[in-house]
Amino acid sequence: MDLGQLETFLVVAREKSFSRAAERLYRTQPAVSLALKRLEEELGETLLDRTTKGGTLTDAGATLLPLAQRMLDLRKQILDTFGSLKGLQQGRLNIGANESVSEFLLPGVLLAYQQAHPAIRIQAYRQSSERIPAEVLERRLDVGFVSYDPMHPELQSEVILRDHMVLVVPPGHKLARKKEVSLEVLGRETFVAHNAITPTRNAIIDLFARLGTPLRITMELGSLATIQDFVALGAGLAILPRMTVLEGIRQGRLVEVAVKELQVEKLIRIVTRREEALSHAAKAFLQLIRATDFTRTAPQARRKQP
Repeated sequence: MDLGQLETFLVVAREKSFSRAAERLYRTQPAVSLALKRLEEELGETLLDRTTKGGTLTDAGATLLPLAQRMLDLRKQILDTFGSLKGLQQGRLNIGANESVSEFLLPGVLLAYQQAHPAIRIQAYRQSSERIPAEVLERRLDVGFVSYDPMHPELQSEVILRDHMVLVVPPGHKLARKKEVSLEVLGRETFVAHNAITPTRNAIIDLFARLGTPLRITMELGSLATIQDFVALGAGLAILPRMTVLEGIRQGRLVEVAVKELQVEKLIRIVTRREEALSHAAKAFLQLIRATDFTRTAPQARRKQP
């Protein structure tokens, strides 16, 4: 059934005239009559009594009238809805990210996105990096942030930030006055580390082992922010992603010290499904991400210190 035929029927029924309906529809009168005839043939019912002046609705026509109006109203609702989606007047954006991105990278980005598109409902989930690609594949997430390439044929990822691991010490520590230290010196220090097993953690452990330097981890914690708090209190040193310690360094709670042999990169990637149309909300988010220079834009700290 052609919606154009239903629209023609509605206009004829409203105008009670084929000629006036033709004028309203910018069509010829024979074209209007043909459209109505084909609709009647498809339904197997006569919709208009043509023996009366202007045509009177038959019982079948009276039955069809509200149904046809509902279908045309639904078409308008669909067009309005997708117009709103395209214009970002409504929609939803589901994001998944690991701890470092969730707490130290996303806040500023999400604030900018919300200010630009206040009608979009944002759902941001903190998840383990291992789970995020599967969530994107299963369409529970529109986009995900991870620190590795998922290497899946149905996913695509692009690097948005090349961060690196840095040594941070408390301001009163003897190494805080050094511009650069060797890894060998760190063999005499104690460290506070994250208890999650990640490729970056393994790379640091391997680096110390390869250079024959002991890595003395005396405390393992489950939060990057808590690790920084303990370092600031003098509980040990830490090697953390630079984007997570910028605010602590600015506040004077932490001091970054260069380590000659420490060249461990931490890539931040954004992951989406390959060869699939993204929602307008997701497309707008990707545009914002690609337009943001994360090397210049300082991430927001998880919390402010008094």
